[in-house]
Amino acid sequence: MPEHVTLGPWLRRFLCEYIVTERNLARNTCKSYRDTFSLLLPFVSRKLRKPVDRLAVRDLTSPLVLLFLAHLEEDRGCSARTRNQRLSAIRAFARFIGSRDPAHVEWCGHIRAIASKKSMSPPVGWLTRSEMEAMLAVPDRKTRRGHSEYALLLFLYNTGARVSEATQLKVRDLQIGRGNGGYDLATLHGKGGKTRQCPLWPETERVLADKILGRPVDDAVFVSRLGTPFTRFGVYRLIERCAARVPELAERTITPHVIRHTTACHLVLAGVDINTIRAWLGHVSISTTNIYAEIDLTLKASAIAVCEVGQPRPSRSWKEDKDLMAFLKSL
Repeated sequence: MPEHVTLGPWLRRFLCEYIVTERNLARNTCKSYRDTFSLLLPFVSRKLRKPVDRLAVRDLTSPLVLLFLAHLEEDRGCSARTRNQRLSAIRAFARFIGSRDPAHVEWCGHIRAIASKKSMSPPVGWLTRSEMEAMLAVPDRKTRRGHSEYALLLFLYNTGARVSEATQLKVRDLQIGRGNGGYDLATLHGKGGKTRQCPLWPETERVLADKILGRPVDDAVFVSRLGTPFTRFGVYRLIERCAARVPELAERTITPHVIRHTTACHLVLAGVDINTIRAWLGHVSISTTNIYAEIDLTLKASAIAVCEVGQPRPSRSWKEDKDLMAFLKSL
């Protein structure tokens, strides 16, 4: 089978050259695309009873893609958002082939015509100040392990860092112990290779200073009890374990992203403007941050009170100011 017809060479170029070199997409995006095709190709192979390495581009028909998307939701229990994420990777692959081989333009159009499914954004889950303090109190700070776990939880709450940003934090990314009124900072490496700096609370600075004292600059700041850098799974397990020890949180699903939401919501309640929160969290668009402007019932109640029906309106004092009206007429 000619190379331009076989699916494999196209997929190799797409994953190894196009999205990495030409598009320079984030590493997590590349992994998401890879995972999509790791699920899609065996599914198509089973349906067509054809080895994966013998699949042709045109074997990937729109009806088969729709069957695959249905399989994700019905058999694997994925949400509509996950389904749409997988579809976006398949569309990007079709666009890549269609833009380079005119013979596949029609096939590309059929794949890209598959519609995304409407999905509802889940409500923002966050913790009250007392709930967050209760979680911070769970690790036993008298032990080395508890001190390390407390430092990680406190850092996540202080900075609103994504879990990947916390696990990738190196000693050199911390600028602490400056004194003379300077700010202690953490440099976070976020999505798409973007970096940002977050100020640290005095308590966070104190805890982290103890952790990094005398360590090489290339060391990961947060390490597990085995002395290896924390993984994403390790951070999830830590937060899950601490939340289970707090009675108010026992029945709730608490993740690192819930703590990120908590940081944003507490900034909103403290009166920090939404654009500052956008920069704090590393959002590209302020529309992403606007969800936090809607989370607090106290703010909503204050807004309703301003426009409550039946409230006496202020008197129009300008009508009674004879001197002012005379002044205006004299101009």
